[in-house]
Amino acid sequence: MVEVRSAAEILATLDADFTFEGLSFMPEMLDYCGRRLTVYRRVNRTCVEGYGVRAMRDAVLLTDSHCDGAAHDGCQRKCLIFWKEAWLRPVERADAPLVAPAAPAMDGFYRALAARTREGTRYSCQSTRLHTATRRLSKYNLVKYLQEIADGELPPGKFLRIVGRVARNRLRSLFGMGPIGAMRGPGGPHSKGELELQHGELVEVRSVEEISRTVGPSGRNRGLLFEPDMTAYAGQRFQVDYRIEKIISEQTGEMVRLTNTVALKNVRCAGLCAKNCPRAQAHFWREAWLKRVSPAIRPTTVDASNR
Repeated sequence: MVEVRSAAEILATLDADFTFEGLSFMPEMLDYCGRRLTVYRRVNRTCVEGYGVRAMRDAVLLTDSHCDGAAHDGCQRKCLIFWKEAWLRPVERADAPLVAPAAPAMDGFYRALAARTREGTRYSCQSTRLHTATRRLSKYNLVKYLQEIADGELPPGKFLRIVGRVARNRLRSLFGMGPIGAMRGPGGPHSKGELELQHGELVEVRSVEEISRTVGPSGRNRGLLFEPDMTAYAGQRFQVDYRIEKIISEQTGEMVRLTNTVALKNVRCAGLCAKNCPRAQAHFWREAWLKRVSPAIRPTTVDASNR
């Protein structure tokens, strides 16, 4: 358990660009100041779109700490927020009094942070600037794996699965085959699906054969990639979490509009393709890849993750 330091304490750690060791502090993070959360994962390395897997130091991800996109025009990626250890303090006992009780965010600090979230049509956030907070990591470097195993971040069984997957993908590439789980379909236009799914509805992921007919040779449906990891969910049932209408591209910083696309509850990237990447990004599902099982299930309690 850790306590997020006060806004004033965090401000004292930031440079003129409101970053610490290259990592941006975003307006959405102010709501967490003075709160207690548990550490979900240490971040020794992470995947960065366009750059591959890169090293990071002195950073963690906290449970239930997602960016809600409020200061970024409602981006719906819901990325896990990276926290530098300098922004946190350890909590030895759950009943210990708060050192920095939650208080209204400093208005001037918020406005200064918000002023840097967009320049023209390009947005700036932890995601789009993640390459500046990380450094190059050799793909042959096994030290990080061993460190994660020692820290309990990487179970030995998962490590062996990653090694085996890498070896098999290298072999497949020699024979002109795509990565394990990569989807390849026929050319021509494909429907995105027209289910108009809503939060709470129960759906079933279509079979690999059915999905393959909805994507082109590159594995994309109207530009949206069916990720290799997603094949593991074929035939399984999940509830719809929320509809996805806009996300910020990590590589370009541009806002991308989406239609006929949803996120499913508790379906996030497991990091096998990106070598135990801890980001646990939500997978984006075209409605063409799903079939409705039941109408919307009205929740009896408020789901805080969908506020």
